[in-house]
Amino acid sequence: MARQAADNNNTFDTTSASAAPRRRAGLTQERSRDTRRRLVRTAIRLWTERGFETGIEDTTVEEIVQAAGVTKGTFYFHFAHKEEILLELGFQTASLLCEEATRCISAKRSIDDSLRRLTNTLVASVKAAPPAAVGRAMSEFQRPRRPRVEPPPRDPPFAQALEMLFARAREEGEVTDGVDPSEMAQIVEALFLDSLMEWSQGRLKHLNAALQRRTAIVLAGLRPDNPLWV
Repeated sequence: MARQAADNNNTFDTTSASAAPRRRAGLTQERSRDTRRRLVRTAIRLWTERGFETGIEDTTVEEIVQAAGVTKGTFYFHFAHKEEILLELGFQTASLLCEEATRCISAKRSIDDSLRRLTNTLVASVKAAPPAAVGRAMSEFQRPRRPRVEPPPRDPPFAQALEMLFARAREEGEVTDGVDPSEMAQIVEALFLDSLMEWSQGRLKHLNAALQRRTAIVLAGLRPDNPLWV
């Protein structure tokens, strides 16, 4: 019995020892994410205070890191240049959309309810930043890159969350099987991006209502009973 207890203790100690590095790695990753988010928030605040017309160009990396309370090396660990912070806004929003899509699928929500929730998440995320910041971020994604000098930016994967929802909706018979879920997702993603640009330019006052209405129109065209698919 004593030997068995000793063996059990040894097993426990080994498990604890192997778990400790994983916990430390998780804490390190979380601190890194917090630092990255702090840099984004700080830069957006400084640019907003100075006006996005010239604020980005006039604000130095040194000013951003000083206001964020980190070193210049930490900044360049996360971002190659300050304009990349604009791209981060898109990726943060896309991550939130994927999380919401996963929750909707787990809860077995209808495609109508899922798209409403996804749209609410999108609007809440983009409205956390000034419209001018959203517009500049979208312009940065679309800006032509210098060949062999600047790599093309990865687009924020808004379509990934949408494709997840449409794939399940097709399995449930809520949308036609005549259109691939990836194509459905691209259509709605383009609708999202166009609407966001309108809003950032002041040409669209009620972003959520417009997105809900426009998404519902697209969804109606994808129903299995649409004469186009019968």
